[in-house]
Amino acid sequence: MEDEDDIPGKIGDLLRPGRIASVDLEAGLAEVECGEVLSPPVPWTELAGAFRTWAPPSVGEQVLLICPEADIAGAIILRGLLSNAFPAPASDENHHLHGPNGLTIKLTADGIVIAAPGGIDITGDVTITGNLAVSGDADVDGTVTGQSDVIAAGISGKGHTHPGVQSGGASTAGPQ
Repeated sequence: MEDEDDIPGKIGDLLRPGRIASVDLEAGLAEVECGEVLSPPVPWTELAGAFRTWAPPSVGEQVLLICPEADIAGAIILRGLLSNAFPAPASDENHHLHGPNGLTIKLTADGIVIAAPGGIDITGDVTITGNLAVSGDADVDGTVTGQSDVIAAGISGKGHTHPGVQSGGASTAGPQ
């Protein structure tokens, strides 16, 4: 234990810059290297109210260890310090979220851009107010309903005609 009269030493031990040495995902704890000192497993900060996040720190991430009463055993990891290993994802006025495996989310005044190389799965009903543009194929397991019209290759599903109609058992020609 440190000398009780070593006030400057205790003040210096309240805030310790360091890097994440290891992460225990199940426990929600990480060890931090602060120079020659390795902290015990301690918690990192997250949003933990009605809106909660889970974004575990990365090994090598630069952090600040907050040690109440200069006690490293009771420390809390404060994150968000950019470094050469983990630089800022952008340098503009927009908000960016970059995750592992190429996931990016960019919030701008014009909208939201999401790049998810692995795809996006949504469970639940989705309502879109506005136009929808799809670049690529669409597979539907269910019914597609158009309240106004459905147009395929420029041909209206509602107002097309079938030339060459003959009474009896003959089939019609394709729609026009």
